[in-house]
Amino acid sequence: MSGESQHGLDALRREMWQRQKQARAAVRIYNRGSWIRFALVFIPVPLVVVIFRLYLEAWHYYILGGAFIFFAGLLYVLDDHAATRRETALKASRMARAAYQEARSASQR
Repeated sequence: MSGESQHGLDALRREMWQRQKQARAAVRIYNRGSWIRFALVFIPVPLVVVIFRLYLEAWHYYILGGAFIFFAGLLYVLDDHAATRRETALKASRMARAAYQEARSASQR
């Protein structure tokens, strides 16, 4: 194996480890944020309804229902963007690993 191919292989290995580290961080951030978004959908509006149910008029429920649907939709869109970022990081990690494995197998021939 020549020194130049070893240098290229080392660079690919470093990039693979860097991409895998980024992918792990992206998954961790997504998972943490996912629980926060889940809580923001299912806690605030239902909690207001439960706490103030004796003081709410009929039209208040329409407003709170609309707020619940609005915030659920907003947080769904935010979750979709976060999932896209996570999938992009995972795809880059898979591609870097495939490139490294291909280069390693080619250098062993």
